[in-house]
Amino acid sequence: RESMPANLKLMEVLLESDPGNQALLLDAAMGFCGYGFMFIEDENEERASGLYVKGSAYALRALELKGALKDGAVYPAMLDKGSSPAAFWHTFCRAAYINLNRDNPDALAELPKIMPVAERTAALAPDYYYNGAYSMLGTYYALRPRIMGGDPEKAKVNFDKALTGAGADFLLNSYMAAKMYGVAAQDQEYFENTLNAILSAELKDDESRLPNEVAKIKAKKLLEKKDELF
Repeated sequence: RESMPANLKLMEVLLESDPGNQALLLDAAMGFCGYGFMFIEDENEERASGLYVKGSAYALRALELKGALKDGAVYPAMLDKGSSPAAFWHTFCRAAYINLNRDNPDALAELPKIMPVAERTAALAPDYYYNGAYSMLGTYYALRPRIMGGDPEKAKVNFDKALTGAGADFLLNSYMAAKMYGVAAQDQEYFENTLNAILSAELKDDESRLPNEVAKIKAKKLLEKKDELF
């Protein structure tokens, strides 16, 4: 948490002198999105929203260099496997932004544009970032009210997909399933069981260690809010 801001600033400085570096653009998108989600949004939603806006902008620049934009917008049919990581982080950032700004009609109006991109990403690279596209689709269906196309059951189907294979041991997938599906469906048993499973999970010393450690912290905080949510 303490080292990431300096690393993000360094990436921005490097991009000033090398604006066409696609790998660096993708790292910046991932970095700003991840920093906002893992460390900031539970404490400062306004600041996290700004980080998500910045992360999505870097992802858009990467997509533009890949030739996957038209009139500044992401079109699913223009995506391919090579552009799917940037599409994932752009969609991740926008979904996270919308989740923090549900009282903003303009933010909510963006949701229908997100789902087709997430679906295309899931089709092109289903296991990218621990089945992350399925977690995004689950979030989409949980975020929207039923009258606007929301569907907690479809949310659970997608979270179940996120929690298989590459995403089975990625605890942030479980956390999002509890936070989004569990609350949207008012399934308190699922909510509690999923969060308690995160808290009791043994962690491996692999590349998922940091997000899994964060998932434990976030799960504990969310469980403490149970009475407010049910």
